[in-house]
Amino acid sequence: MKAIRSKTARTAVTTVLPTLILLVAALLHGCGGATSSAPTADTTPPVAEQGDLIITVTDAPGDFANYTVDVLQLSLQRANGDVVETLPFTTRIDFSELTEVSEFLTIATVPAGSYDAVVLTLDYSNAEIIVQDENGTEHTATAIDTNGAPLGIFDVRLELTTTDTIRIAAGRPAAFSLDFDLDASNEIDFSTAPPGVVVDAVLLATPELETDREHRARGVLADVNEADSEITLKVRPFHYRSGNFGRFTLAVDEQTRYEVDGVGLAGAEGLRAVAALAENTPIVAGGNVRGMSMLADTVLAGSSVPWADADVVRGVVTGRAGDTLEVRGARFEFRDGSRIYRGTGTVLLGPGTKVTGPGIDTPLTTQSISVGQRIVAFGELADAGSQDTKTLDVSDGRVSLRFNQLTAAVVDAEPLAVDLYWLNGRRPASFDFTGTGVDTMMDADPDYYEIDTGALTLDGLESGDLVKVRGLVSEFGSAPADFDSRTVIDVALDSRTAAFKAIWPEGTQLPFHSISATQIDVDLSAAREVLAVHGVPLEFLTPLANILLTAPDIRRGIYAVKVRGSDEIHLFRDFADLADELTRQLNDGASLRHIAAHGRYNAGSNELTSIRAGFVFTKANEAG
Repeated sequence: MKAIRSKTARTAVTTVLPTLILLVAALLHGCGGATSSAPTADTTPPVAEQGDLIITVTDAPGDFANYTVDVLQLSLQRANGDVVETLPFTTRIDFSELTEVSEFLTIATVPAGSYDAVVLTLDYSNAEIIVQDENGTEHTATAIDTNGAPLGIFDVRLELTTTDTIRIAAGRPAAFSLDFDLDASNEIDFSTAPPGVVVDAVLLATPELETDREHRARGVLADVNEADSEITLKVRPFHYRSGNFGRFTLAVDEQTRYEVDGVGLAGAEGLRAVAALAENTPIVAGGNVRGMSMLADTVLAGSSVPWADADVVRGVVTGRAGDTLEVRGARFEFRDGSRIYRGTGTVLLGPGTKVTGPGIDTPLTTQSISVGQRIVAFGELADAGSQDTKTLDVSDGRVSLRFNQLTAAVVDAEPLAVDLYWLNGRRPASFDFTGTGVDTMMDADPDYYEIDTGALTLDGLESGDLVKVRGLVSEFGSAPADFDSRTVIDVALDSRTAAFKAIWPEGTQLPFHSISATQIDVDLSAAREVLAVHGVPLEFLTPLANILLTAPDIRRGIYAVKVRGSDEIHLFRDFADLADELTRQLNDGASLRHIAAHGRYNAGSNELTSIRAGFVFTKANEAG
């Protein structure tokens, strides 16, 4: 950890962007001294007490296939100006990987105390941003500030409310979750070539681990306690092979599924296999948090971790011809630790290709890899001397299957056939289903996609209902059925997780029909608005003239207010306090430009019960 220093001035840039990770620390006045029969001066410096802080980073969804920036530094500040800088070194983060998961960034041992502000230093000089248009086509984009200038290095300051001050105490672990809202922080302009992304960051932070999101812990093995069913990692977030990011202990149980060196295992057998591994073996675990720990439902170990000992491509199979796979949204990861993103890649199968899948009990072969299937492929670059190649040869390697998710409208309820909207986040037009059927007449049809539901109960499912289905794509050349389901969810529209965004390009001083301590009625007559209900295609939603943002009944929310021209973001946990601040800004002559809100949406009452939201204002002399 770097030494505590007095606050120094930094050049602030008005637009700030993603970067989230909140490492915190604090300082405490230690006490020292001793007494003896002969009084002597104690020159030993006091030792500050310390505590552990668990920091996670996540973000809300946006139209990005890749959003990679450098986080140069992260510091915590006290009201008296003391600062603690805690990031070991520049950390490169692809925030598009975090829309469905929170990543454990670091477990820091820091001086005890309380801090009320966080400053993040970001560098967009080498940012990699790829955006998706409404057809799913990908475009490389340029990040700019609100004045149209290219982004470089800048700071963003996050002011914490009194109740959410970061407090570190000896012997009592603390946690902090930092959420960078891609959707709220960026405006994409497809009218230019390349597209421009205007960055005006909205960061949210809560002093706890979020129980409603899946978490991911990456690192190398430190220790296994079989008696207590625990695995301790030396944390290595994202794709780092080294660095001191602390240690984290996760829990496992009999339901935990493992893949250890390409072998699928479960429960105690899987834990024993992990215990037999050498220290510093790569580990990736996913699951849900409970208290200050995580109960893992999947654990990958050894060569099953993508970056362990092979060149790797991740993505979704969008076409197959013989033993050649086309993979869209491909991410190449090289065994030497470097990474590169490619929109499309090719994977070459062979007789020596091994096919596995964590949590998949059925026998797998190369025929198990069909169009629409999510994969992680381990092999050799076809041209190992060039990172520009897009071809990975796995003829003597391995392909690991991942579970897939589709969203669709029911065409026939029994047997289940659906009209596809999305398959693994991609529109049906992205896929070439040639060869998926037992003959050409039986190839998968996205307008009538047939699903094997096995013994699943589908009571009450009717034509026209919206469903989400999780499972595996059927073997190549075996359709129908096209998909083997593990779960089928009838999507109700009375309480769905949703994200709402409204933009007034010139700003407005009349954004609300009404505002109170419990509800904000947003007037959308002059706004560009998007309501994205999780798992619900836009075609299912009626265009909005207004929307009601309402306060949660029990739990507190987290709300951010930012004024362009200021590098500060102010956080509020109480909806009434947010309403007061919005009213104050409007009364002071500021114009509202941007809202991004998240919560649960009820289509019948047109209400979004908002647990988190960001509001961006423009000063009166900067409107437009």
